[in-house]
Amino acid sequence: MTIEERPDIKNSDEFWNHEYSKQRKDRMQNAIDDYLNDDKVSARQTYEEMLSCVDDVIQYHQRQLDRANDLKHLMMGHRLIDDMEDMSAKWSQDNIPSRY
Repeated sequence: MTIEERPDIKNSDEFWNHEYSKQRKDRMQNAIDDYLNDDKVSARQTYEEMLSCVDDVIQYHQRQLDRANDLKHLMMGHRLIDDMEDMSAKWSQDNIPSRY
């Protein structure tokens, strides 16, 4: 097989997906090593901080979900009336132009 006939592995999605997967695991390994090699950090603190990170992700996505739901409700015509007095003043008969 010549060089020209060899498949170009480095330009394949499979290669880059595998490479990214390895790098992601390496980053997690580095973080875990950082915690476990620090004598001032207990296993409990490591555990609690990992849970805190997961909670941060949940809260972030919950806020995004809430915002998306709010937008959807507005688009579907579900609008809350915040202040009835403002609405009644806006739509009262007194505001009809004199030409009518």
